[in-house]
Amino acid sequence: MAAHTFYRAGINFVLLERNNALAVPEAGGAGIAIMPNTVRLLAQLGLLEAVEAIGTHMRPGTVVTSDGRPFSTLDTDGWCSEFHGTGWVMVHRPELMQLLYGALPDEIRQHQFPGKEVKTIEMTEEGVVFSCTDGSVERGSIVVGADGAHSKVRDYMRRIALQESSKAALNEEKPFVATYRCVFGHIVSPPPGIKPGDEWHMHGSGISSLLLAGSEKTWFMFSQKLPEPTRERRRYTEQDMKSFMEELGHAHCTSTLTLNDLYQAQTSCYLTDFHEGLIHHFYHGRIVLVGDAVNKQTYNTGQGWNTGVQDVVVLTNKLWTLMEDETNLDAPISQGKIEAAFGLYQRDRYPVVQQAVKASKMFTRTEAWNHWYDWFTDRHILPRTGGLKWIYRAFLVPANVNAQVLEFLEENNRPSGTIPWLHSTRRN
Repeated sequence: MAAHTFYRAGINFVLLERNNALAVPEAGGAGIAIMPNTVRLLAQLGLLEAVEAIGTHMRPGTVVTSDGRPFSTLDTDGWCSEFHGTGWVMVHRPELMQLLYGALPDEIRQHQFPGKEVKTIEMTEEGVVFSCTDGSVERGSIVVGADGAHSKVRDYMRRIALQESSKAALNEEKPFVATYRCVFGHIVSPPPGIKPGDEWHMHGSGISSLLLAGSEKTWFMFSQKLPEPTRERRRYTEQDMKSFMEELGHAHCTSTLTLNDLYQAQTSCYLTDFHEGLIHHFYHGRIVLVGDAVNKQTYNTGQGWNTGVQDVVVLTNKLWTLMEDETNLDAPISQGKIEAAFGLYQRDRYPVVQQAVKASKMFTRTEAWNHWYDWFTDRHILPRTGGLKWIYRAFLVPANVNAQVLEFLEENNRPSGTIPWLHSTRRN
């Protein structure tokens, strides 16, 4: 998404991708929930129709216990349409990445380079020097770290800050904590009894799951609380997956299908720890972070990727304003001005991201019945009162209505629901 927003803002850039391909292999990759905040941006960029063509809207869903007994219903797509004027769309990540890459002009694609892993980052008075493990070197005014929860750019930002001052404000070396682990999988052929648009949730003691069915693929996620929280990065083996399935494969994900049923039919599947959290410092000097390098959420609210997209939008707006105010773009922009723009980016994003992370943690623990009152509320109070819709309104709507769009582009046919958007473009 940064390639699209930077291109539209007239920001010169190169995109360095650690993997050897810019698109995710079809066999791998999970699903991505595109929420109303990102739907609105895609519409502004003229990409929504193409994304809708590869995505699926969900019908009202069912919540079951781990032995398959239905006890509640929900209508997340309908609630989004009511509150925001647009529903949400489920897409396969490899297909979305390929679509976004293909929608860029040829001259912009030439600025994207796969197989480039960071070796060192140096800051100078006039810019940054980015050295890669293949021996290549890139120079620029800033570095944007969008390299995930275990970000190397974030590590280098921390090292540079420490080199400059032992009293520098720092992020923790390992800022995110995993309290749950999760199996992510997808199936090409629909499992028995599953139709496109089906949405199934399972809530249980220390476990929860989500199944979403697209027109051609079905995605499933199954999480389990860890014995102890950890900040470490763990790589699970095939034997670990086998042990997980032996322990939990009997648990239902729908009223008729167990986790083992889905696992036997899977096209791809992996086990990983679920790190959560939010760093305190989004930038230092000429280095700035976005997406999972800044915060990490579970799948339970569907806002993780969308939160990162909003980081990119707000950062693009601040950089565009900075360039508009510059009288001589041929001269290097001072670090002071760049840090001021980064500061405005963090000012706008921190409270919104903080709310999204809190909501994700709350939903994750409520659905996995972390305490007796989570079980009682989820199992007995919410189904009888219809309260889940209002929990959604209170905790998940803010991430959407706080959405920003690109200030320098017109926004036509903006969706409108019962809750107004808080930000608009300068061009309207």
